[in-house]
Amino acid sequence: MKKTALTMAISSLLLAGAAQASTVYNQDGTKLDIGGRVQGMYYGSDNDSENGDQSYLRLNIAGETRINNETVANGFVQYNVPTNSSDNELRYAYVGVKNDRFGAFSYGRQDGLIAKAVNDYTDVLPEWGGDGLGKGTEVFGTGRTNGLAQYLYTFDGLVLGAQFTGENEAQNESASSWTKGSAEGYALSANYNFDMGISLGLAYNQAGKTADQSANSNFGGDGDAKLTAVGIKYNANNLYAAATYAYGEDHVYVNQAGNDGYADESNGYEAVVQYTWGQWKPSLAYNRLDVKGETFDDTLTEYVSIGAWYNINENFDVYVDYKANLLSGGDTDGYNEFGQNTDDVVGVAMQYHF
Repeated sequence: MKKTALTMAISSLLLAGAAQASTVYNQDGTKLDIGGRVQGMYYGSDNDSENGDQSYLRLNIAGETRINNETVANGFVQYNVPTNSSDNELRYAYVGVKNDRFGAFSYGRQDGLIAKAVNDYTDVLPEWGGDGLGKGTEVFGTGRTNGLAQYLYTFDGLVLGAQFTGENEAQNESASSWTKGSAEGYALSANYNFDMGISLGLAYNQAGKTADQSANSNFGGDGDAKLTAVGIKYNANNLYAAATYAYGEDHVYVNQAGNDGYADESNGYEAVVQYTWGQWKPSLAYNRLDVKGETFDDTLTEYVSIGAWYNINENFDVYVDYKANLLSGGDTDGYNEFGQNTDDVVGVAMQYHF
């Protein structure tokens, strides 16, 4: 594989989210990019907790400096500021080194390999998505997590990944913060990109439970959390289509009327199809997550997403995404036995990228 192609492949994984940034400094092998977006967004739903303003500012800062002809060091930070609360979030903060021959290493708060290698295939909806496989923020190193050390190596169309998950806790403390974070763990991944637009992904993630998770869980708190995911996507000729599947053991957190813990088994499914037609890009997707334990065998998440973007120019677009919830209600109006919202939600947004 050519050096430039390898550099682009690794950079796309390390610096995801900085694609629309503007270069504010570029001299003597050192570059600084600043970008992000301002999003005005509103949710409409019969469920009060899902209704109202969801606007935010998201700021990216990416820097890199060239060490030699083959090696570049880089860092990336992303900060999120919502308008409807004070829960500001440092989404990403990591530093890395990439070499044209030997691959790339990064450490810090970043996406886990489950997200990068598989879940990103289907987590491409206008607003929803990414919640059907069991991946989550600060969930056993699968999504955005502190203390992730990752190595990525690319050869021709093959991308191999290895991850060490350090012991970590939830970034924002809350009454349920014990459900987040993990003890030490690891992940492995492989992707292969064919010339005709088809890509395949496979990832395995395993991490131990924290002392609080073991102590507070009524079930599933003793075993390591395990998640295996596979995916396929097609991206060519203005058509994007992808499907992913994940199987978990003691991984997905379940709260069944106060009896909470980690499901013995979980099966997650996500599928999406999108087509770019001029400035329009309609999107149709299906997400489902089934959980099974000693006292339950049910669906935790299930919905159809129907949405579309309208790209006015490279810096400004609008979108709508309708979440047709397929969960049935339980004893409490608007929620099922696991405390999940069963009402439909529609999101309408304007985005300005800079």
